[in-house]
Amino acid sequence: MTDKSSSLWAPLRIPAFRWLWLGALAMNLAIWMQNVGAAWLMVSLTTSPMLVALVQTAISLPSFFFGLPGGVFADIFNRRRYLMVTHLGMLGAAIVLVLACVSGMVGPVLLLALTFAFGVGFALQGPAWYTTQVEAVPRAYMASAMALSSVSYSSARAVGPALAGGVVTVSGIVSVFLACAVLLCGSLAAVLFMRRGQDTATMPPESLLSGLRGALRYARHSEVIRVQSLRTVAFVGAGSSIWALLPLVASESGGAGNYGLLLGSIGVGTMLGAFVLPPLRARLELNGMLSVACIAYGLGTLVVSLAARVELQCAALLVAGVGWMCVATTHLVVVQSAVPSWIRARSVAIYMLVFQGALAIGGAFWGLMATYLGARPALLVSVAAILMALLVMQRFQARMGEEAEAQPSPALLPEFSFARPEAQDGPVAVQVTYQIPPEDRETFLRRIHALGVMRRRNGSSHWRIYRELERPDWYTERFIVESWSDYLRQQSRATQADQETEASVHALHVGEEPPSVLHYIGESIRLGGT
Repeated sequence: MTDKSSSLWAPLRIPAFRWLWLGALAMNLAIWMQNVGAAWLMVSLTTSPMLVALVQTAISLPSFFFGLPGGVFADIFNRRRYLMVTHLGMLGAAIVLVLACVSGMVGPVLLLALTFAFGVGFALQGPAWYTTQVEAVPRAYMASAMALSSVSYSSARAVGPALAGGVVTVSGIVSVFLACAVLLCGSLAAVLFMRRGQDTATMPPESLLSGLRGALRYARHSEVIRVQSLRTVAFVGAGSSIWALLPLVASESGGAGNYGLLLGSIGVGTMLGAFVLPPLRARLELNGMLSVACIAYGLGTLVVSLAARVELQCAALLVAGVGWMCVATTHLVVVQSAVPSWIRARSVAIYMLVFQGALAIGGAFWGLMATYLGARPALLVSVAAILMALLVMQRFQARMGEEAEAQPSPALLPEFSFARPEAQDGPVAVQVTYQIPPEDRETFLRRIHALGVMRRRNGSSHWRIYRELERPDWYTERFIVESWSDYLRQQSRATQADQETEASVHALHVGEEPPSVLHYIGESIRLGGT
């Protein structure tokens, strides 16, 4: 039985999400039109194949270098203001490109530089867009919101290049870049309509370096992110064969015309996947649905590798596109469901980095296989790899995060009996002492190690539990954070699940007083002085 939350269109009933979705659609159309327009313009400026190929590099390379910093900025700054800045930067690049074309000053180097600037802006704003859309809807609508985001991207990828080609034919290349600027203005308008978030921060924001370390530390100690990263590498690495080898398959059966038909088929399949996903999710449990989608993608790949008729290949790619979209979108939803708001944009950036890395490395591997075996035999080998990926996904099961894992519940700080250090002072060591009866020792150690994972995930650079030799029933937990402000951030990042974990540890303490907590600040001595 389905409910409103399982409907694909349910999030669009919420005005805030509707504006953001339309803004994302305009942004995606702009990036794909700019991509085609820049490539077409470069062909008219130079005969160098390398410079023409560098257009694609300039638009896509920034995602690898700026995607994760974009997630950090989206988490530590006001997202509305941050998106305004990134949009204005992209709009500025589009306007400069229009003026350079009109004045005749555009050349290959300037075109590549402005295309790269466009790519940087797109990479920086991506995590913020995804996160803002998720936070604009109730938790029950999260999967549908992510599916609609995929529809926006897939639709723009299908329509954008064709629209750019039509504009070039009718009114010239400058009109493409002018249309990009207009679309960016529309996307900027959606940002302006966003609800103004209140700045409630009582501490200075993290630095970029601290934010990057925090993202990697959280990913290392988050079971959900580790498992989803492994599943994504397995599925995307194996499944990248179609995306990498489709031009070769098309060249064997009809050339460029067939390539467009085949690429369009898998693109339509990814859009259909958004419509298939909600009813599948309502009828099957999570891992069963993901297994069905993975099998569908593998069967589609198998038919493409064996079929001689383009009609069969198109039908197979339609099915493969549905499977690809269902797995990729659901993996992202699983990550988003289990992370709190302070790390959400960075978790999106990490997922996209893993996804794009697996796609790029997997594509290179299957290209190498095709060099020695041929395109179709390489696709057959990739079917076996997809089956292996399915086994990995069965071994490492996905799970939706509980609401308590993402719901903030900041720890209440005690009344300190000392003068608070300055925000930048550190490192800070915290010591908590427990008295545990022998019969509860094993239970305590299991719970305290779960608490240690939480401490490290939320900001501790070091954590350890010790047992006293003189008093075997007494245990001391010690953890270290880099500064006093990092300690306060760690306490503010606690979720309901974190609080429940800590409470379960404290429940085993049998001392007359609560567990004692002591704070230490790092001291240094200057050697060689008088």
